[in-house]
Amino acid sequence: MATRKQRRRREKTFRHQYGFVTTDEEGNEVELQGAELRAKKDQGSKPKKAAQPDKGRSARASRDPMPASWRRSLRRGALWAPATVLIAYFVFRTTTVPVRVVIGLAYGLMIIPMTYWIDAVVYRRFEKRKLDQPSSRGR
Repeated sequence: MATRKQRRRREKTFRHQYGFVTTDEEGNEVELQGAELRAKKDQGSKPKKAAQPDKGRSARASRDPMPASWRRSLRRGALWAPATVLIAYFVFRTTTVPVRVVIGLAYGLMIIPMTYWIDAVVYRRFEKRKLDQPSSRGR
């Protein structure tokens, strides 16, 4: 189903009556018929080449990764710790509530060094690729 914005745009195209006209040799405006419009469109249009992304790259623009930082990892851990506590609360039904909370906090604390390590690995890989890139172009 079309969104409200899409419906409004479509309705707007029906509100306007477009007259396709051209000027003749004497300067008079002459309304064009459908067949004439299609003929002019076919003459003026050139076949367009399909846009293809570069080999090995996605069509989406990617951002350069930032170096790993403990502050960013702590922030991510603070965002994920409540979620891990809730998950542990509902998953570990056989234990008591304080034990579930402690398990959730333990998993939440493990997220911090894990995200730091992942950021570091991604950044090192990015730096290595950036250094290797000029040498591969020269081949």
